[in-house]
Amino acid sequence: MVGNRQLATRYFLAPLAGYTHLAFRLAIRELGGVGLATTDLVQATTLLSGRAKALELVQTCEDDNPLSVQIFSGKTDELVAAARWLQDHGYGGIDINMGCPMAKVNGQGGGARLMCDAENAARLVEQVVKAVDVPVTVKMRLGWDRESITSPLLAREFEKIGVAAITIHGRTRSQGFTGDVNRSAIKATVEAVDHIPVIGNGDVRTAQDALNMRRETGCAAVAIGRGAMLDPWIFRRIQNVINGETTTDPSPDEQVDFLVRHFYRMTEQHDEYSCILFRKFAAWYGAKLGIPEDLEDRLRRLTSYDEFDQIIKQIRRRHGERESTTATALIKVPNGPVERW
Repeated sequence: MVGNRQLATRYFLAPLAGYTHLAFRLAIRELGGVGLATTDLVQATTLLSGRAKALELVQTCEDDNPLSVQIFSGKTDELVAAARWLQDHGYGGIDINMGCPMAKVNGQGGGARLMCDAENAARLVEQVVKAVDVPVTVKMRLGWDRESITSPLLAREFEKIGVAAITIHGRTRSQGFTGDVNRSAIKATVEAVDHIPVIGNGDVRTAQDALNMRRETGCAAVAIGRGAMLDPWIFRRIQNVINGETTTDPSPDEQVDFLVRHFYRMTEQHDEYSCILFRKFAAWYGAKLGIPEDLEDRLRRLTSYDEFDQIIKQIRRRHGERESTTATALIKVPNGPVERW
């Protein structure tokens, strides 16, 4: 349970800036095993002003449930107004971002910057909780840096004011996406609360990683972000392991069919601009979906529907020729947080 919502599994699709749009959420949900999905983070002011980008980020449909919308701002009144807007428009859950490491988010007082002032963060979240009837959750990091691990303190305060659940990414803001996830610190956050669910997040790339996260930290659930792009079937694999079933890789046709479904779901929302938006997924998908390196490179420079169809025909013929088993996106991950993350 998260608030008043009964979820089918304890394994959730985490929000990823630039990636967890409607098409990706639907493509992942179709494979099975997702208990909850959260949107890409949305700036509160852009949502309130009705900007096309914000409305695109919160676009959903009947098959995209259960869903939470993640909002960010450093100003209480903006978050409260955005939360009310979401409730009025029928959304079932609101997630407040306190974990984003991006400079452009932190510079506005949002994201991980909120963790630097626990008292102010608690006041801000309390006002949002009081403003709406739907469950309000918070996603945060361990703290700003290793000298200021504030997640246990904040978790206790958030529980007191009625937050429905807390997601902890097991790195500090200063780590960005580098270094190891600190599961001991996630465990300390779990132990700091009495009853609300704490959701572990970070470096979950296999079914066993997800089960280890729960076993080592005691967290109630696990949120998976980049691991779902590296292996879109990860949620199904987790359920197979839990049920004692054999987990096998999807067939070459299933892998390519997933790629096609994701792309054409994206075109339903973004039209021709999908060709540009889809480029960044190729670097994550290539290794797992058996796409030869030269064809992945073409996908990363995609310009038209016709070109996509031509590349797909070649992938079907040449599936499995790829030499590298490492996703290109991992090879190119920069040191520290950057705006692309």
